[in-house]
Amino acid sequence: MKTKSNVQKAILRSGAVIISFVLISFTVSAQEFWRKLLTHSSFNEIAIAMIETTDNKADVPVKAGERSNFQFYAVQEFDNDLNLESWMTTDFYFNLVFFKNEAEVESALELEDWMINENLFSPEKVNDEPMELEAWMISHEVWNS
Repeated sequence: MKTKSNVQKAILRSGAVIISFVLISFTVSAQEFWRKLLTHSSFNEIAIAMIETTDNKADVPVKAGERSNFQFYAVQEFDNDLNLESWMTTDFYFNLVFFKNEAEVESALELEDWMINENLFSPEKVNDEPMELEAWMISHEVWNS
């Protein structure tokens, strides 16, 4: 029995070591996978900037005590021209008959018998104790500190 439990412990330990190596290898190989995946997403620049670390310093020296003036230039980007397709000019898709704005007519509300029957409603009376003014409520020491 003791040998059996020792064998089980050894198998579990070696299994844990093997799983650890497999997970580490997945992690190492996944770095390149995530880099490739992120290059095709909308967060490309942000993700790559977070992944890559550079030790490059600013090219412009900044003197202490002097206000630095960095100028950034916007790069103009252009989209491809849009082509006019046949469905865009067909009246069938944009006919105003399909877009009628009709006001919805609701039926008038009716007063029913149960709504005016006072026996169905029992308003609960609340009897609160009258409030008393205490000394701390008007003390200047409490409210001016």
